[in-house]
Amino acid sequence: MAQEALVIGASGMLTEVSRWLAHQDYQVTVLGRDSGKLGHVRDGSTHPESIHLLSQDYHQTDSLRQAIADLVEKRGPMDVVVAWIHSTAPHALPVIVEELSRPEKRWQLLHVCGSAAWKNPMTEPRSEFCMYRRVILGFTCAGEHARWLTNDEIAAGVIDALQAKERQIIVGQVEPWEKRPAYSSI
Repeated sequence: MAQEALVIGASGMLTEVSRWLAHQDYQVTVLGRDSGKLGHVRDGSTHPESIHLLSQDYHQTDSLRQAIADLVEKRGPMDVVVAWIHSTAPHALPVIVEELSRPEKRWQLLHVCGSAAWKNPMTEPRSEFCMYRRVILGFTCAGEHARWLTNDEIAAGVIDALQAKERQIIVGQVEPWEKRPAYSSI
């Protein structure tokens, strides 16, 4: 029986993570708002038959709860979840953890966070079935210049984190904090 993975926020920087999981023989469900972008994740994969699309806005808590419950009913319990969830949806991760823990089967959650998470202690979800790990996305410095990580660098770091056992992984660097690049409104 194939292992099941769920990638939330897959249509951007986690596209290659979704494709890598499919290449590793996972059945991968990609969750996001834009079905066109989700289709691009699948269509660009060498294993498109292993990528399943779930068009869902994780800001919509009630419909997210139902979508995750339906996913578990259809595909079975998840083995791995990679989640990039913006802070504008504070209820999304607890709902996902609750619904994915209902089958009472252990599963792994890689919670992908922005650099600001470095300043906050790790807060694990309350579930005996969820093995929580945190991936913090930092930046890179070259001399006096700093830049945010590219999608390829992020994907490579998250894939490395999937293969590691550390509870917290930093992709790029978070120190010196004062060197991090300014956010762009573009």
